[in-house]
Amino acid sequence: MARRAKAATDSRNDEEDVEMLGKMNRRAALRLGLLATASVVTRPGIARSAPECRPTEPDTQGPFYLPGAPTRIALAAPDEPGDRLVVRGRVLRPDCRTPLAGALLDVWQADASGRYHGATEQYRLRGRLRTDSTGSWELTTIRPGNYRLGAGMRPAHLHFLVTHPAHPPLVTQLYFRDDPYLGPHDACGEACKSGDPHRVIGLAREEIMG
Repeated sequence: MARRAKAATDSRNDEEDVEMLGKMNRRAALRLGLLATASVVTRPGIARSAPECRPTEPDTQGPFYLPGAPTRIALAAPDEPGDRLVVRGRVLRPDCRTPLAGALLDVWQADASGRYHGATEQYRLRGRLRTDSTGSWELTTIRPGNYRLGAGMRPAHLHFLVTHPAHPPLVTQLYFRDDPYLGPHDACGEACKSGDPHRVIGLAREEIMG
């Protein structure tokens, strides 16, 4: 039975949404506020959280980024092993109200076993997509796996590189709340900031029959 994870934040209109809110830091770098909860369901459902506007901290890019990923919203092929994720969001300008249309999201991740794949594998689990006129975006993928780094483990995460002509780029990562390797247990240490609660999605599982 396939599972779908839906990230949601905008309770103002009860829509399922990951709210990524544009803010400018002192160096004029684009920073995106992220507040998210999620439900894993087998058919569409809704998860809600109170709206909030705060900047998302940048995170390390890591060694596995590859330029030139194809433009697509489905990062995972239909036969890709793993729990299915549907992630929706919005990018807003620094006033936290105005949508940022045309922002480019470059997204990459490990597979369910924690392995990254390159260009020779048709950019598996990699893709680029743009926000629409409302600043909204959506992608489908699978939940990435943990992997070993040195003597420890890294928590599962999605990488984001967000760019727009009017703003400097933001590189960050999105994590999962039930992961045992967050924060002080992350082999990446403080450099990856996986203990930041504003970049962690909580996942709740529901089995819907019929």
